[in-house]
Amino acid sequence: MQEKKIQSHDGFELNYAVSESQPGKPWIALIIPFGLKLSMAKHFFDFFGPGYNVITWETRSILDSEDRGVTENEFDIENHILDLRTILTECPVKKFIMVGYCSGAGLALAAANRFPQLIDDLILVHGEYTMLNDAACTTQFAMEIDSLLSLAASDEEHLKLVFEKIKSQRFEESANRPDGIDLPFTELAYLRRYAANYLAYKDVNFEKLARFVAHKTLLISGERDVQANATSTEKIHELMPNSEVYIDPEADHYGILREDSSVMVTIWNYLCVEKSNAA
Repeated sequence: MQEKKIQSHDGFELNYAVSESQPGKPWIALIIPFGLKLSMAKHFFDFFGPGYNVITWETRSILDSEDRGVTENEFDIENHILDLRTILTECPVKKFIMVGYCSGAGLALAAANRFPQLIDDLILVHGEYTMLNDAACTTQFAMEIDSLLSLAASDEEHLKLVFEKIKSQRFEESANRPDGIDLPFTELAYLRRYAANYLAYKDVNFEKLARFVAHKTLLISGERDVQANATSTEKIHELMPNSEVYIDPEADHYGILREDSSVMVTIWNYLCVEKSNAA
């Protein structure tokens, strides 16, 4: 995977990674969660690289240097979707298989509404749809994260309190996380931006967005996911007329970041069936 930089529509530097282009092979656009480095997608690139061209990018601004402030409306979902378009226009194709993981699944739903012409197939993996008002569609871990990030975003004093709490008390129910998954919580500046971004993200009505997605869609979740539960995925599936759902009884939240995981095998097999049906 080759790491590159590009300017956003509103003047921010965006980091993205792309595999070595293979003419004639389809493209996968992977939307990774907020606050992850490009290196977290390495296993995904390695797994799908033999059959596909792959591209991914980092969320704007969150992992920038400490002295970078946050501008008004910087993290509005519209800006994330325009970043997506900016990145994808660098590719020599017009349509992508779009794989949205965790918060990336929410962005994929927004992209499917805003720029439907960019998407061929849509795959939503362990989607975080922030259905915080529906107890069946959230988890204890997600509620704790919501409380902490909302507090951190309120003012600088609470931000520092939350930062110290997280430093001294990692979330034990989320054990066995891949290295790097906690990066937004390791620096005060990262957490400040991550919390501001979270408030903008959870303000989006993903159920409403799902109703207007016409693309053929696969939704994947796992029974061992303590962050984004299977019930929320099933509810989004019910709202999408052209979708199917797969619940892996053994999967936790992080399979797509691990080497040769069952989640990536599920995606590969699904795309093979789709290719066969299209032939």
